[in-house]
Amino acid sequence: MDNQKPTMTRGQYRKTHRPFYKKAPFIITLAVILIAIIGGILYWRAGNTHKNYAQRDPNKVENVSSSKSTKKKSSKTKSAKSQQVAKEDSKAKSDDKKSDTKTYSNTGSYNNLDYKSDDFEFKIKNDVKLVKDSTGASALLIKYTYTNKTKDNQIPQKVQSENMILKQNDQVLIPTGGDGDYAGMVNSSNLTEVKPGDSFDGALLVKVNDDSTDVNMYFKNIQTHQDLSTMQPFKLS
Repeated sequence: MDNQKPTMTRGQYRKTHRPFYKKAPFIITLAVILIAIIGGILYWRAGNTHKNYAQRDPNKVENVSSSKSTKKKSSKTKSAKSQQVAKEDSKAKSDDKKSDTKTYSNTGSYNNLDYKSDDFEFKIKNDVKLVKDSTGASALLIKYTYTNKTKDNQIPQKVQSENMILKQNDQVLIPTGGDGDYAGMVNSSNLTEVKPGDSFDGALLVKVNDDSTDVNMYFKNIQTHQDLSTMQPFKLS
């Protein structure tokens, strides 16, 4: 009996031959792995939480707000500068207009066939007569001597038409084309440029409505462009 091996109980046999996944080393290893995985997940979540918190950091918000405030201040500064520049430009334009406004000592005066201003002088000659225009209609020929007092070249007919008006029965008389000996003088008055300080012998020709009614010549104030209180009548009868 002493030489026989001890007989194992059923419980001891099961314990010796149990599957590997029921053995203590495997269970311990699995537990360690699970703990490592869980620890990794918790660490990852903690990292994300910290990152989100950092993004919502009040200091960071204050910095952004400060940046926006700076931009607004910068925008306001630019706006103020733009307004200042606009004011300066407006003032400069106003000063230019003031400097461009000419001061006249004589804005227009007429006496004894002599119409004067700071810009010109028209001396009307006594040689005023009825003639025929290029179409054969009755026309009034008025000769004059024009003197240019400006600093630029001037065309006598243009100056005359802007500052002298002829009317018959309150109707403005229209310039017409010349014919015969005086045609050259009328055309020259319409085309010739007179230099500053020079004088020119010219003539104007207007068609009349009838041969017996007086024609009145009116003169302008060169600053206001209003009629002067005087006029020159031409008797046709």
